[in-house]
Amino acid sequence: MQTSFWRLIGLAIIAVFFMALVPVTIKQIQVDPWLVGFVRLAISVVGLYLIAKLLKQSVWSKKENWPAIMLIGFTFSIHWLSYFYSIQLSTASIAAIGVSTYGAHLLLLGWWFHGQKPTLFELSCVLLAFVGVYFVLPEFDLKNDMTLGLLLGVLSGALYACLPILHQKYRHINHQRRAFGQFFIAMWLFALGLPFLPAAEFELSKEAIMGLVILGVLSTLIGHSLWVKISTELNHVVTSIVYYLYVPIAMALSFFLLNEELTANKLIGAGLVICANIAGIYYRYRHSKTTNHA
Repeated sequence: MQTSFWRLIGLAIIAVFFMALVPVTIKQIQVDPWLVGFVRLAISVVGLYLIAKLLKQSVWSKKENWPAIMLIGFTFSIHWLSYFYSIQLSTASIAAIGVSTYGAHLLLLGWWFHGQKPTLFELSCVLLAFVGVYFVLPEFDLKNDMTLGLLLGVLSGALYACLPILHQKYRHINHQRRAFGQFFIAMWLFALGLPFLPAAEFELSKEAIMGLVILGVLSTLIGHSLWVKISTELNHVVTSIVYYLYVPIAMALSFFLLNEELTANKLIGAGLVICANIAGIYYRYRHSKTTNHA
């Protein structure tokens, strides 16, 4: 069933806020990325299964849909893993800025997969977004954790841009089953790394356990499940613009909760990334409307 436009916008804002808790919480609890991913996904898989049972619905899709669901789950898991390591290597706000380049990637992916060739203006927006990313760095050095963390954030943003394309391509699969399948596949992929973790990583403090519960329930079960529905039903331009609330929210939370310094370079870089992405995506939206009405 389709949801009204303004209700989708409201749900999108809630989802973005819950997802913006991720970089701050991961940075604060300092738990290994493989364990963070597995616990978050296990909570979400169990939660979605119980909700479906209460509603007397099935979470299992047909066999012919599982190759598509496996592709979505694999892409999602690599996006998460690269993002978690980005947060640990750099800072919560730098990782958030890196992943926010996904709007630029979305324009390029639209060219690659749908033949939607970007204009000179759009390519300029993509270039400006990556100038903003470069601006955030104190210095560009591959031996520097900040640089590696930011580059992993950009990679994560590229993978994140693949997800709306995949969800829209396979929108014939019920969105609850797609969300469950995405989390289910990703959970088992994260489980592969657990046997290689030292025993000390499993000795969690009360703060870490609470953080993992918040990540699992709010950021994943509610936030990401809502985002699957939103990115399927809402125009990708509008979705992308609303998503950029993620950056200022994550930066504000990092400032107040982690005492991260908000330097002028970081603020300017974040502003360039956000403005470039929104301008490019909005331009594509207006161009597509003009073309459709021509």
